[in-house]
Amino acid sequence: MDKQSQTILIVFIAVAALSLLLQAASMLAVAVGARKAQKKIMALADDVRLHALPVIMSSREVLQDIGPRLKTITANLEVTSTVLRSKSEQVSGLVGDVTTRAQVQAARVDGMVKGTLDQVTYAVHAVEAGIAAPVRQVSGILNGIRAGVEALRKKTPSDNLNPEDDLFV
Repeated sequence: MDKQSQTILIVFIAVAALSLLLQAASMLAVAVGARKAQKKIMALADDVRLHALPVIMSSREVLQDIGPRLKTITANLEVTSTVLRSKSEQVSGLVGDVTTRAQVQAARVDGMVKGTLDQVTYAVHAVEAGIAAPVRQVSGILNGIRAGVEALRKKTPSDNLNPEDDLFV
């Protein structure tokens, strides 16, 4: 082999050795970094285990305790809503019945008041007719008597035809 080939081969081997050495160093750095990260993660996992797991366990127990109670509350709410719906339908029926009865009674009272007013009007007309006609007759008789008395008091028959006399009032 010639000298130049040997030199190239040595350079090539040196570069390869250097790159392998750098690769090994970087792998060692990655391994050290990974080990540090693993220690931090393990510490964090221990903290989680120490602090979070009791909370998770107690919340699980709370959920297990609350589960049947929630089912009972839900069932009670369902029964309550059914009862409320039933009662509201009953109240609605009662209100409708009361409204109908009130309307019937109002119509009945209206008829009674109208009938009473009609009877009062009829009675007023009857009293008016019963009193006014005799009063007119008595007034006419009195006017006739007065005219007769005045006629007797006057001496001449021509005075009886005087238009100033109020015989026809």
